[in-house]
Amino acid sequence: MMCKIKRFEPADDNDLIILPDKISFQYAMWRFDKGGYLQLLLHKLKYDFLKEVGVQMGRIVGEKLIQSEYNELILESGCYPVIVPVPLHPSKKRKRGYNQARSIGVGLAEFTGWDLIDEGIVQRIKKTKTQTGLDSFQRTNNLNKAFTITDEQLLANSFPIIVDDVFTTGATTFELTDVLLKEDDLKAGIVTVAIA
Repeated sequence: MMCKIKRFEPADDNDLIILPDKISFQYAMWRFDKGGYLQLLLHKLKYDFLKEVGVQMGRIVGEKLIQSEYNELILESGCYPVIVPVPLHPSKKRKRGYNQARSIGVGLAEFTGWDLIDEGIVQRIKKTKTQTGLDSFQRTNNLNKAFTITDEQLLANSFPIIVDDVFTTGATTFELTDVLLKEDDLKAGIVTVAIA
């Protein structure tokens, strides 16, 4: 896989993305290539049960993240980083067999040494329709009240690192951040394999 990653276009840190105040940074490794090799790989990760691809990608993203300026933001927060994969609704998880964001989170945790939150602590309780084809407003409405936390104390004084495969409009990760961070002075980061 390592030789293949040179085929991917790096994400541009200069892209202007307006983030909510609660989010310190959004980091993506590569630019999403519609119809290209990265899209195929992410599709296979998501639908063909190639968990190890996600773990490998998580390790690669973790290595680059630790070397980036965003690692300083995490350290300066004074809070311990906790990896929070975007959860799937139980019906979708049953259909797919696993959560691709979690496999990316496993690789990220292996490389960084940060804790990976246990499954079930953060849950997707609303069965949403696919975000594909929806505009920003529709995506936000689709995800309203989609997530819950079963034990908020486990996230107290932490710096959540929200992990997903692709960052598009941010609607999913922004909604999840609102659920994770009840106090205004706390921050989170978003880490994805690709940005569309």
